Amino acid sequence: MRGTVLVADDQPRARRALATELRDAGFDVCEAENGTQAWERFRGRSPDVVITDVVMPRSDGLDLLSRIRAVSEVPVILFTAHGTAQAAAAAFKSGADDFVCSPDLEIDDLVALVANAVSRTGTGKPHPDLARRLVGDSKAMRRARERLTGLAPLRTPVLVSGEPGSGRDTAALALHELGASAGDPWVHLGPGNPRMNPNKAIPAAVYLDEVDRFDADGRAYWAKLVDDAEADGFRRRPRILASTLAPLPTLSADAAFAQGIGRVLLRFALELPPLRAIPEDVPAIAESLAERIGASVGRSLRLSPAATAFLSEQRWPGNVTHLERVLERAITYSRGRQIRRDVVEEVFADLADSLDTIRERGAVREREELLHALETSRGNISRTAEKLNKSRAAVYRLIEKHGIPLQKAR
Repeated sequence: MRGTVLVADDQPRARRALATELRDAGFDVCEAENGTQAWERFRGRSPDVVITDVVMPRSDGLDLLSRIRAVSEVPVILFTAHGTAQAAAAAFKSGADDFVCSPDLEIDDLVALVANAVSRTGTGKPHPDLARRLVGDSKAMRRARERLTGLAPLRTPVLVSGEPGSGRDTAALALHELGASAGDPWVHLGPGNPRMNPNKAIPAAVYLDEVDRFDADGRAYWAKLVDDAEADGFRRRPRILASTLAPLPTLSADAAFAQGIGRVLLRFALELPPLRAIPEDVPAIAESLAERIGASVGRSLRLSPAATAFLSEQRWPGNVTHLERVLERAITYSRGRQIRRDVVEEVFADLADSLDTIRERGAVREREELLHALETSRGNISRTAEKLNKSRAAVYRLIEKHGIPLQKAR
């Protein structure tokens, strides 16, 4: 269980519907039909989160909040279909963690609020397996795990952003295997294969890898499915998980993406930090990788302190994947029971040369593709953007990056 939630609402149908969704999300739930009964339940069960309607007989939500705040700092979420700014102010002044006032309350939104409240307090501790998949105790990594913990049990789409090698695929798989679609099949799609096979059964989840690189038809196809899922309260399958190499602010500024499939995806998004931003996590990540790689090749080795210090000093342009490649070779080349610094330095230098060569070839290919698109589009930037499946702003950035004079783009 992810924690105990007390649900207080005098409307039986609404209360039971919310309780059912919370149980499906992995919470233990106790129910109360008024404020007085909720207070009794609170004292008997010591819930991790309380979510209560404001208007109830015998004792309302604000009375319940006041009683709870006299003895506990447990998160309390108040909701009502009818309320005022004054009521919201009174709720927050009395110590409410959240106040939701809307005539069109969605159960999924309330479940998300509960999950976020649990992740903030630490009562909903990340799944132990998640801590092994995304290692590190930096603030950025703890935040990433907390957000994954909150998002995993929901049925909403999720967009994971991160540089190559930062763990986007790992995070997406964790959302599937530790979440609402756990135990059921999923399908991995990419820019070269952006649609599901219509002759196969609908999977529990679909992973749209680098969704921002899907062609216009592919993005429109998934935008419609996301919109249909939202209209149905995200109850229909498959659950849509997606990833992108682009930073979230960049995608938000891209009107074509933000107004299409990104309209929903950007609401449920998280960004994984690059390894250079969390150098304090490098020793723990390296140790975890060395243990796993060593076990796979039948060796039990540990990094020497000097080797660990060297790894912590590097920038890691390829992020965790780059670090993993260095350790794979270092373990293969090492003798004894320690991975020495000189071995790690040598492997790192060899791979750095390889990465430079790859980047150089990639830059050449990128420039050639841009020149070809400009030529076949007769210099029309909009048509060039369409051919490259990029925004106009991205095309202008590429033109500047590669030093191509606009007057030559006819």
